[in-house]
Amino acid sequence: MTTISQFAEKTLIIFGFFISSISFILITLSLWDFISADLFSFGLSSGIRVLGSCAIMGCLLSAVGYGIGDYFNNEAKE
Repeated sequence: MTTISQFAEKTLIIFGFFISSISFILITLSLWDFISADLFSFGLSSGIRVLGSCAIMGCLLSAVGYGIGDYFNNEAKE
């Protein structure tokens, strides 16, 4: 695995985890009525939908990061 692929893997995993964590905290705070979910509404989407979409985006980024590592590790074995 090259250093570029290692950097991309670690960056995507950390960035995805960060986005997912922040989204989870904001969803929890909005469900407990500490903050209003309407602060995050955009267009026709409600605020909770936008926060949920950000959490899913973070999970997908982390999955791509882990997939990069898995792809390059399995390529050397074949």
